[in-house]
Amino acid sequence: MSRPEKTLVALSRQMGAGGAYVGQSVSRQLGIHYVDREILQEAARILGRDDSELEILEERVTSLWSRMAGVLAWGAPEAAYVPPPMPTLDGEDLFAVEAGIIREIAAREDALFVGRAAMWVLRQEPTLISVFLHAPEAVRVERVMRDYRMADAAAALELVRRSDHDRSRFLQSLSGGSWLDLSQYHLSIDTGAVSLDETVDLIARLVLRRRP
Repeated sequence: MSRPEKTLVALSRQMGAGGAYVGQSVSRQLGIHYVDREILQEAARILGRDDSELEILEERVTSLWSRMAGVLAWGAPEAAYVPPPMPTLDGEDLFAVEAGIIREIAAREDALFVGRAAMWVLRQEPTLISVFLHAPEAVRVERVMRDYRMADAAAALELVRRSDHDRSRFLQSLSGGSWLDLSQYHLSIDTGAVSLDETVDLIARLVLRRRP
């Protein structure tokens, strides 16, 4: 368990809702560690795998997700879980390692985590602030087309819908509840109605008010 004064933010987001921009901006404004792909890179180091291989595995939703809730009971919160040597790697192994990395970072420093079920992994941390960013589908498709330089609106729509489906299924397998149940977040923001910069200010002000 991290110290009571620790500043921890878990940012969950729909694809195209501006999670990366908002997370990076809030981290800079508050002077806390921004954690996103660093988790994947550290997991690759621990597992002796290429991070591009793990990135593909992260996106794959299989029946293994339904067993992940038990993974978080393994080991002490301060230590990352390291699975025994094995010829193959599955989603359960990867999530166990990533959960350990998230806990390890949270135990030592102020941090903002983007995605990777950090809001669930750190749910027992007393100072955790969980935020959910969402937006209408049309807004998100437009952003995805711009950010990924996609010309095909149909392909962007498929990407957004597949992401929503996979993330929803993953988090439901962990918590047993709906990803879109806003009661599990301290703050939920529609970034289609609220600008990204206004969103950054709202989150930063909430964090600052809750700091000792």
